Amino acid sequence: MSYNSCQLNQAQKAVLKYAPKYNHILTKEQISLLQNQIDTIVYLTLKDNKGYWFLIKDCNKMQLSGFAKLNNHWVYEIIKLSDVLAFC
Repeated sequence: MSYNSCQLNQAQKAVLKYAPKYNHILTKEQISLLQNQIDTIVYLTLKDNKGYWFLIKDCNKMQLSGFAKLNNHWVYEIIKLSDVLAFC
């Protein structure tokens, strides 16, 4: 499965260097807001306390699939929605 590359401008790249502040975080109770999102970048915090930016390419009732920003690289990941602790 191939995806079009994501073109980011310099301002967007700068924002992705930082984690969001806690007052912008939504909890797992609002996880339904992620369903049916595509081509959307969110910050995910998982139950194991890992947190990273995630480009959603597909989402259904069970999982997110897309690209996680890990060590300045975008890596394809599939994440179960039940593993998401918080997001923004």
